[in-house]
Amino acid sequence: MDLSFASKRKNNYLTLTGIRGRQFTHNVISIQCTVNDILKFLEVKREVQREKDDNKISSIAKYIQYGLDGNDIYFPPLIFSARNQGIYEEETYEYKLSLDERLVILDGQHRIEAFKMLKKRLESRNDTVNLEKVNSFPLTIQIYENLTLEQERQLFTDINANAAVVNNSLLVMYKEGDLYGRLVREIVYRHPTIPEDLFETRLRNTRSKLMTAYTLYLVALALNDGAYDREQRKTINENNYALYKQNTEDFLTLLRKYAPVDAFDRDKYVIFYPNVITAIAKYVHEARKKYPDKDMEVFFEKVVGKINWSHKNKQFSSLATSYNPQKKKYKFGVRGKTNRLVSEFLLNMYSGKK
Repeated sequence: MDLSFASKRKNNYLTLTGIRGRQFTHNVISIQCTVNDILKFLEVKREVQREKDDNKISSIAKYIQYGLDGNDIYFPPLIFSARNQGIYEEETYEYKLSLDERLVILDGQHRIEAFKMLKKRLESRNDTVNLEKVNSFPLTIQIYENLTLEQERQLFTDINANAAVVNNSLLVMYKEGDLYGRLVREIVYRHPTIPEDLFETRLRNTRSKLMTAYTLYLVALALNDGAYDREQRKTINENNYALYKQNTEDFLTLLRKYAPVDAFDRDKYVIFYPNVITAIAKYVHEARKKYPDKDMEVFFEKVVGKINWSHKNKQFSSLATSYNPQKKKYKFGVRGKTNRLVSEFLLNMYSGKK
């Protein structure tokens, strides 16, 4: 991560090595530098920025920490407006800023705030090793030289209006270093009875397939660890990986076996709603702990296969988030609440049948 060659002080200047190019009618300088460099010349102007989103900053900070831990992560370029600050020298490919000059950030505010958050945290812990990693973290920046304030606003608006947030299913399918993610990918591509095209691996949700990759991730987590959020404690490791994978494959096979024949019709049935599937996995997890001598199929046969999973079932009125009387459909929109209520309901049903 050492980019000391890219920036240096000369005669009270911060000198950054970069290449000037032309983007339509604007001059743009592309530079590779460090977080520490950027914090020296950064300025935030409210007329071209939005209010900070603390949740977004925290999420980005976790992603950066994942990179600091040795994993590959990727950042798009940060975008700045020069506002007549700095001088670019064509002959030496150097962009020079005096130490009192500042560039205005147009895109990347939350990423910078995340780095600041990490720096503050590491400084409080006197963690000099990781603090140095943050300071020397490599970033690419683009500096627009001659934008008007109106053009700055337009650029900011265009970037944020057209940017698409990467959804959780894509993260599961492509993010390395997560054993549950690896489990999901192997099941999607090689489940013994469920074809790959019944899993949605790119979109945020589905109404025609069995489930998304992210729902499968949560199912595996609930089934094996009894959790419903990927930030919760996980017990999966290389030693139990094969067992957890087999548990999840068996669960999916049984879910399809005991679901209604036309369960893919979400307007008719709720069983394939993401939060309901996860709650069924949680129920099986709790039932197996309580009755360890029983085969998993018993919990499906005695309960899941007996329930009326249609929107006509009035038992769901105490379990669902809400009910739409016009559409005559239940909604199970709160994962934690659905996970708890539906799993307890199913477990009580099984206990009552014994």
